[in-house]
Amino acid sequence: MAERPYNPDEQALFEREFEQRLREELPHLREEEIRAAAQRAAERELELRRELLREQLESEVEEAAAEDPETMREEANREAPSKLLIGIILLILLLFLLAALGRLPTLGTGEATPALAGGPLQPQFASPEATMTARGSLTDDAPIGRANPDARTNVSFGEERAALPPIGAMFQTFYDHNGGLRIFGYPLSPVLEVRGRQVQWFERARLEYWPENPEPYTVQLGLVGREYTDYRDFPDAQFFPSTADHWFFPETSQSVEGEFLRFWQTNGGLRIFGYPISERLVEIEPGSRRWKTVQYFERARFELNTLVPPDHPERIQLGLLGRALYLNEEKAQILAAPQPTPMPLP
Repeated sequence: MAERPYNPDEQALFEREFEQRLREELPHLREEEIRAAAQRAAERELELRRELLREQLESEVEEAAAEDPETMREEANREAPSKLLIGIILLILLLFLLAALGRLPTLGTGEATPALAGGPLQPQFASPEATMTARGSLTDDAPIGRANPDARTNVSFGEERAALPPIGAMFQTFYDHNGGLRIFGYPLSPVLEVRGRQVQWFERARLEYWPENPEPYTVQLGLVGREYTDYRDFPDAQFFPSTADHWFFPETSQSVEGEFLRFWQTNGGLRIFGYPISERLVEIEPGSRRWKTVQYFERARFELNTLVPPDHPERIQLGLLGRALYLNEEKAQILAAPQPTPMPLP
């Protein structure tokens, strides 16, 4: 049976008794010699305790090494099915996530599956009821997304302009009557058929042909703002009563004010740009790493040009979202969206 180690009080008592005994047996020794003898006795006691602990540890190690290997294999076999099931579940979740992001690899190619592979397009109108059935829930089954996944941006600007495709006949009137080059930019693609729907990509937009709709909804703009931001949920603005210079949109819980609101009102409003899906925010341009103030709408991105005075016609510009999606360009880095400033209620 292992000897029980002394507690501090017992150790102190032992040392006092041992010292007293030395004093009785060796009354003529100097005080220093007595202390040295007591120290040596304490060291011997400590060494005995260490030896006892070492023997206990070696005994435990020998017992662990003597366990039956067959028992260990049986335990591993019992745990293997649960570990395999967990691995399969994680793999399935990963595949679902990749599919939801449109990046599920295609067998044999290693390329991302373009977003064009979704279900059939559904008619969409520019009215609030047709555009959104609820906040964040679009009537489209799936976005048209990137129409040219194999395109690259290594074509020079001059080469692109020299070989501009013609604007489709079904889009020409709409293009001319709704701002033309300033609102839509140059055409990037010929008229394409995507899931049975004729579309054409422009630098700032994507025009879609819906001949089954009544006028003026036969030509509509694709939701390039939502597609570019991957249907991101931006922070909501706190409700406030709209004023002449600051409108609140309950459909998306966002607001538009000042120069952006005036541009929205005078250049087509809801039918051309859709609802705002963010407040004003700052983002970093790829390549140049310059920052700019922007605001996202369902069908566009407004950009504030601070290099010109407020009354300049180019003060508000539209982002090249059509080009970015069509050519798979690197996206701008959206900085953490600021929380909207609460508006005082009357």
